[in-house]
Amino acid sequence: MTNDTGTDHDATTAAADVTAGAAVAVLAEDVWQETLRRVPYFASRAGQPVEAMPHATLEEAEERASFARGVLQRLDGIETTALGDHDRDTAAYLRHAMTEQVGAADAWWWSCDVTPYRIRAVSLDATLILGTMALDHADDVDRYVTLCDDLVAAVETMPTKLRAQAQRGWHVPGPALARVTGAVHGQRGAVPDLLRVADDRTAGLSDADRGRLRDGVEALLRDRLLPAFDAVLDHLSGPAREAAPPDVGIGQFPGGEEAYQELVNRYATYSIDAREVHDIGLADVADLTERMAAVRRTAGFGGDEAAWAATLRADARFNADSPEGVATTYRRHVAAIEPLIDQYFSVLPEAPYDVRRLEPELEPGLTYGHYELPKPDEPRGLYRFNGSGLDTRSQLNAAAIIFHELIPGHHFHLARQAENASLPKIRSEVAPMVLGAYTEGWAEYAASLGFEMGLYDDPWDHYGALIHQRFIAQRLVVDTGMNLLGWSRDRAREFMAANTMESADQVASETLRYSVDMPAQALGYRLGFRRFTQLRAEAAAALGAAFDVRAYHEVVLGPGSLPLAIVADNVARWTTR
Repeated sequence: MTNDTGTDHDATTAAADVTAGAAVAVLAEDVWQETLRRVPYFASRAGQPVEAMPHATLEEAEERASFARGVLQRLDGIETTALGDHDRDTAAYLRHAMTEQVGAADAWWWSCDVTPYRIRAVSLDATLILGTMALDHADDVDRYVTLCDDLVAAVETMPTKLRAQAQRGWHVPGPALARVTGAVHGQRGAVPDLLRVADDRTAGLSDADRGRLRDGVEALLRDRLLPAFDAVLDHLSGPAREAAPPDVGIGQFPGGEEAYQELVNRYATYSIDAREVHDIGLADVADLTERMAAVRRTAGFGGDEAAWAATLRADARFNADSPEGVATTYRRHVAAIEPLIDQYFSVLPEAPYDVRRLEPELEPGLTYGHYELPKPDEPRGLYRFNGSGLDTRSQLNAAAIIFHELIPGHHFHLARQAENASLPKIRSEVAPMVLGAYTEGWAEYAASLGFEMGLYDDPWDHYGALIHQRFIAQRLVVDTGMNLLGWSRDRAREFMAANTMESADQVASETLRYSVDMPAQALGYRLGFRRFTQLRAEAAAALGAAFDVRAYHEVVLGPGSLPLAIVADNVARWTTR
């Protein structure tokens, strides 16, 4: 008699896998469709017409939380133990994202929408959504005016929210008032012109529709948009100034410490105590400072760090004389790493890569540059660098930057993720945008590979890489210091100035970003780097001689962006198979 028990069990397991996997796929698509409905940016990227824009109200936040609770209930009904690796990652990502979204109403109270970084969303939406709309038919006019109405409603929410936050004891800190007020003034001046439609965009409309469009927009600007901005400015110059606390950081407000800890966990994408983050930052900065001193000693320099920094700034070798020279330096470092890549990676992106200067008109608003994904009219992944102000833009850390931004950093992650057709859209499109600890943490880890590859053997490249790492590490100290430990902004600025080569204006901008604009957001870079490094060490210890760095990189990189808690689970599963 033949025993088919094993075969029957395998068939049952496979059937359960298919059923559970199908349920996860449906749920992922439902979340993606809800994202398209609520987030115009993703709808526009997906080539879908934007039908509405959020008003940024508490009611909308409560609706997002309600939707998330429903998704979690559906997830609870899926037998996730039957899932394969791919579907298990998707289910885990959905659980992470929806658990975070359940707190959307609480998070609404923590965020200040009029800070320089956040208020730019108004002009960005006007540019990306309204500025690219086709205006050929009467229906287009109706949709354009409706979307303008939505954007105006979001601005009208701002003074209402500021007053509601003030009633709960949350205020714009005094040290931030000037920059916040300047940012609001800037948007008040820029947004109306972004909403007005140039004549060349309305050539296909009738005279009546063209007039209806013009009159509708002008009425919104006159009757609602400008008064809404003025209401924000009146609040900032009156009640906000009177109530403004002298210190920065959200820990000073009612429930602020708990809110900050929640933000730390959200941006880290794994649980870590905020005070531990501060201690890690202090230790890392001290270690990197000593390593930098060792490089100076090796180079035969007897002065202190400040004297060395002055020497570097004065050395013309570290400043390119043209944008073409910047590109040449980056390409030289790319050429140095390319022969070593196969020793560290078993799977590479299909898309090629290169560097290119940003459009000069964009450069004043960007301190550095950014990675740009391949697209149909440009099939290469590009590091778009800032080619302005070259006399003050040191290339000392060029190697670390290009390994972070291009290979094996963002390009190896983001291009591969875009090429992975098996990923549901919620993972391929949304996850890389919201999981900064993975995206930036991977890029920081990738840049650190230059040490073991021997690519920082040149003392200048070595020092530049350490400067880059310490800049990222000091964020752990000043962010937690201001938001949790009661540091004044002056103390934070002194620490940052002593541990970076940034200008006084950049230090001022960065400390406000950490404490008022986006508390805890900047932590993800270093925490992500440390997590990838730690997981590699744990895997190497567990596997011993069987450890293969290429296999490790595929385990953490192959699935694309995931919360680091899920990445840790995947690494642990890999080491025990």
